[in-house]
Amino acid sequence: MTGPRAVRAALGARGWPVAGAPSTLLAYMFPIEAIALVWSAVAISRGAHSSLRELASLGLLIVIAIGFEEGSRRSARMQIRMSSQLRTDMTSVWAVAGAVALSSSLAVLLLGAVLVYDWFRHQRPAGEDMYRKLFVVSTALIGCLVAGVAYREFVVLGHGLPWALAGPLPVLLAILAYTTVNRLLVTVGLVLMGVRGRGLLGSRDDNLIELATLCLGGLVSIAVLNEPWLAILVIAPMVTLQRGALVRELETAAATDAKTGLLNAVAWEQLAQRELSRAVRENYDVAVLIVDVDRFKLVNDRYGHLVGDKVLRGIGRCLGAAMRQYDTVGRFGGEEFVAVLPEADDVTAMIIAERVRARVNQLRVSDLVDGLAPTDDDLLAVSIGVSCTPTDGSDLQDLLHAADHALYGAKAAGRNRVQLAHRGGGELPERVSHS
Repeated sequence: MTGPRAVRAALGARGWPVAGAPSTLLAYMFPIEAIALVWSAVAISRGAHSSLRELASLGLLIVIAIGFEEGSRRSARMQIRMSSQLRTDMTSVWAVAGAVALSSSLAVLLLGAVLVYDWFRHQRPAGEDMYRKLFVVSTALIGCLVAGVAYREFVVLGHGLPWALAGPLPVLLAILAYTTVNRLLVTVGLVLMGVRGRGLLGSRDDNLIELATLCLGGLVSIAVLNEPWLAILVIAPMVTLQRGALVRELETAAATDAKTGLLNAVAWEQLAQRELSRAVRENYDVAVLIVDVDRFKLVNDRYGHLVGDKVLRGIGRCLGAAMRQYDTVGRFGGEEFVAVLPEADDVTAMIIAERVRARVNQLRVSDLVDGLAPTDDDLLAVSIGVSCTPTDGSDLQDLLHAADHALYGAKAAGRNRVQLAHRGGGELPERVSHS
């Protein structure tokens, strides 16, 4: 047995959680790690005669980095446990500072020392996978080395630039080079892991925090080159950024349904209440949909609850894609989803609900779960109840009650259909069994 499979088996046997990694991912990771190792070794071998000032700058940056790691220990470990693919960290600060203020050999030593310390102090106790850490270290080293080359080349080419641009422009170029190379290498790895969409790009807040760390790296490098002791001032804003990122992740986790990634019931209700209040002030209609997956119990009974969870995630994505950009979808519990549609009257709401139903009808369980063969009875369907202000009430609970009764009616009428809230009086049918 040779190649990525052999390496995967060997690493898995030694306690590295790599056995489940795709072969294509391992085939990509190992050459990247080899390039980083060889390039770093060559850089270190060529930098054996560093000046005393450079060595002092290296020591100062390592002390500052360790001071930051200790000051943010608790928040860093919690963030590791909570985060998924793209995680905000402060590696960019040391990578950019090393690329600009130090020689290539010392930049490698700085980044290596910081990342190894971070592994043993934070990431290993928090359960981070070693094979992923090695890949992250490799991409950071390659990005740092590329940024160093870009900085030194532009310093030479930029002499004589007007308006004192010869100083800041090389630093900006180094920042651009590092983030481009690092993000490109990591993105390819994430694609091979099956990550898509926002998981690749990160949220707007994620990218703003990363930009802030890059800027801090540039400022630290300028401080080291001119007034080294001022670099100590970076610790406070770095700790603040780290804790701010953690608070944001905690807020996101508190508002997110773990199985689908949509808003949970509490967060959705809060947003829907705000939308209804805004509708009263600005005088427009709001519609509410309750979407229930038909015969979902049979999916769980036939395929198991793990497959059922994947089906819920797939349907959640389908609902989000079928709605308008400013509609908001949440998971209400079980196999039920809810949506609030601002500026939607009965007709608009029914059109959107029918579009949702039609798109779900195109899904199969086998489309959402790898390894399942398509069958005639694995098509998915939903029933949808629709209510709308002001006819069905102006309070959220009234709208939910009306939409829920409409959903009962859709179920009783044969499922896989959309029904508007009942407005003619009389009794509505009870929800049918095995809904």
